[in-house]
Amino acid sequence: MNNFNKQMLDSHNKYRDLHQTPPLTFDQALAEAAQKWADRLAEKDDVESDLACRSEMGENVAMKFSSVKKDFPGGEFTDYWYATVAKYDFSGSTPVQPGSPVLSFSQLVWKSSTKMGAGKAVSKTGKVYAVARYSPGGNCVGQFADNVLPTRDGKLPDFVTKQAGGDGQEIVEKIDDPRPTIGGKHPEDVLIEASKITRIEGFKKVVTLVERYRSADGSTYTREKKREYTGALRK
Repeated sequence: MNNFNKQMLDSHNKYRDLHQTPPLTFDQALAEAAQKWADRLAEKDDVESDLACRSEMGENVAMKFSSVKKDFPGGEFTDYWYATVAKYDFSGSTPVQPGSPVLSFSQLVWKSSTKMGAGKAVSKTGKVYAVARYSPGGNCVGQFADNVLPTRDGKLPDFVTKQAGGDGQEIVEKIDDPRPTIGGKHPEDVLIEASKITRIEGFKKVVTLVERYRSADGSTYTREKKREYTGALRK
């Protein structure tokens, strides 16, 4: 087990213990599958789920980027997935819907999942992609009450409660030392600034990349690229 997988396993089990759930064990085959998909994401330089794996295993995927920080430990990706617990309804009065961002959290703590493996890869643009695979896979319809348990004291970690907000909440992050991702209208246009806007819309997390360019005549314009990040339910 490499260091990244150890970080992932330890951070997952920290949250599973918090939610009264047995720890996961490391699985080499799952780690190899996760690494293969992480390599593919880095090659494409885009985030997407591996639909083909869902009949056999569970999955979480994420991407992080910083012009200052070139690498991220496994625990930071685990924190990112876990933070979606802020939208989870433990009372069961609001059924989990396909595409809900809380599916990242629920798979992380899914009681019936017993094994995991993870992979990480870096794209040519410096983005770090992480993939975690789980077996047996979680997020099964009709099984959430038995597999997603509340914390012992009913309280969530401080970093989650501070991030929690209602639908429509926006988080705007300015990207330091930006690199063109969308691209300008013309090759000679210069990227001035870029930002990322994260917004929760119902059961979807929508991330919009905004890039501002200066054209040769001195005028400026913006370009946007929107992506929706969702999870999937298993039958």
